[in-house]
Amino acid sequence: MATTKKATNGAEVFETLTTLNPESLKEGYEKMSEGFTAFADLQKNSMEAMMAAAGVFTKGAEKLASEQSTFVKALFEEGVASAKAVSGTKSVQEAMELNSEFLRGAVEKNLGQFNKVADICMETSKDEAKMQLSL
Repeated sequence: MATTKKATNGAEVFETLTTLNPESLKEGYEKMSEGFTAFADLQKNSMEAMMAAAGVFTKGAEKLASEQSTFVKALFEEGVASAKAVSGTKSVQEAMELNSEFLRGAVEKNLGQFNKVADICMETSKDEAKMQLSL
């Protein structure tokens, strides 16, 4: 690449302007055009990678939302059934036992659900990492 020097007198200015011939201008334009093309390709590849990553993330989020909604619905139905059973008891002791059973089961199910959520998140992260490595 040619270095540009600052012209200080008229002769140097004339010499600099005469070296700018059509061939050198064409060569400069072609280099500039190649640079813009390379930049556009980089931007295109970056956008494609971002869209692919968004697709993987969206699939993971959909799976997580579906799992959570199914879990919450089932837990709510069990809570309603437990409340009905407790309301039909004859003694406080019996009501406490039923409530304890429900809570114990709910805690166990919540821990199991936590593990499922963690697995889904890990699976999504692995899928995204594989996708990023393949680019």
